[in-house]
Amino acid sequence: MLNEDVLWQGKPFNYGIPSFTRYQITERRVIVERGIFTKRREEIQLYRVRDINLKRNLIERMLKFGDITIFSTDTTSPTYILRNIRDSVRVSDLLGQAAENARLKYRAQELTEVQVQ
Repeated sequence: MLNEDVLWQGKPFNYGIPSFTRYQITERRVIVERGIFTKRREEIQLYRVRDINLKRNLIERMLKFGDITIFSTDTTSPTYILRNIRDSVRVSDLLGQAAENARLKYRAQELTEVQVQ
């Protein structure tokens, strides 16, 4: 990584079963790496993140993990789910703040409505 601060990194909570997926949130992007022999890496630039959704059922709330869904304007992965994230509320808030900071830093604005005069 080129001079990027890592804000958070982790793996899915799989009830003790090894996971070969690794998540990383930096100040510029979300990075997802998965696989053992063939590694697959996906990236979502934070300024492209439009919305974040957090889903947790009763057991997940008690164990403090959940699924974070990222909605973005990325062409390859417009919707991406970070599954079984520990301390998911904190990570979701951190991701939202990092996305807002990236939009301000790169002056990326979303066009949702165009008025014709």
